[in-house]
Amino acid sequence: MKFSIESTTSYNSVHPAYHYNEQFANNIETYQEGTKWLGVFLAFLSGTFFTISSALVKAVRNVDPMLLLIIRAILQILAMIIVAIKTSKNFLGPKGQQMLIHLQGFVGGMTLLLLYYSFRRLPLGDATTIIFSSPIIVIVLSFLLLKEPCGLLRIVVACVLFTGVILVARPPLLFQIRKAETYDVMGYICALTATLFTALNIVIMRKCLEIHYSIIVLNLSAWSLIAATFFFFIIPENHEYKLILPNDWFSWSKILSLSITGLCGQVLVTKALKIEGAGKVSITRSLDIILAYIIQIYVFEEEPSPTSIIGAVLIILSVICMGFEKEIYGICDFIP
Repeated sequence: MKFSIESTTSYNSVHPAYHYNEQFANNIETYQEGTKWLGVFLAFLSGTFFTISSALVKAVRNVDPMLLLIIRAILQILAMIIVAIKTSKNFLGPKGQQMLIHLQGFVGGMTLLLLYYSFRRLPLGDATTIIFSSPIIVIVLSFLLLKEPCGLLRIVVACVLFTGVILVARPPLLFQIRKAETYDVMGYICALTATLFTALNIVIMRKCLEIHYSIIVLNLSAWSLIAATFFFFIIPENHEYKLILPNDWFSWSKILSLSITGLCGQVLVTKALKIEGAGKVSITRSLDIILAYIIQIYVFEEEPSPTSIIGAVLIILSVICMGFEKEIYGICDFIP
């Protein structure tokens, strides 16, 4: 395919002159390392654990979501302290990167807070879809802040992914008219804000390559505990069970499972970002939208619409395209 940019070897600079006889050679060089499938696999597992944890947040309705986050944060702090001690790591992190660690912890803590409110107030599939649309923002931020490439393929994938998200979420202004009282405005505001924070969190975590995962998760858990405790006391809702903990083992087993799956998801996404780029990790995690709808159907007994199925297929195609990014650019080099 005769379309490229003269004397341009990366996406950090753009030459104004286009010539018909140039090829995609710069793209194949940019993506010469290809896809790191271990990082993609860890990202997929991370999304799976996060989806299960989110479903449990929605299932445990007799406990305030901020109280659930407080319990999770405490368990994560205890677990990561043990790991940090065994690996002889400084709890504060390397000198010169402590501000970055605290920034990641604050953004990550706010992300979890918004996620918990979103999953409690919205249908699981809708909330997951909106939040996992963050790859669109991640691709832009990773290009601007991390200097990761953002060629034609990623632009097309982002557009296809966005279309899939729209079809799954089916915004009322585009697809149907809902009564105002049936539309949880605050829930959707939390979900949309969580999408932005999720993207920021992934990009910032990608910059923490040299920091051990236990320090990152420990700091994030501390900030989550602070944020959840603050909002637990200032948000005036659900007073009837705000300070009540369950007294049956089944509820506590769900709470502990919620904490464990959340911790596993957090550790796995941290490891994935040390191996693979932020854009691919974020898009791979979007594949778990399908799992969220499976849980919604069989656990919460809510049937998805036909447009949701079409949107899910588009999202899967986006993930496959990103996985074979290098191969696609390699094929383009041989197109006459």
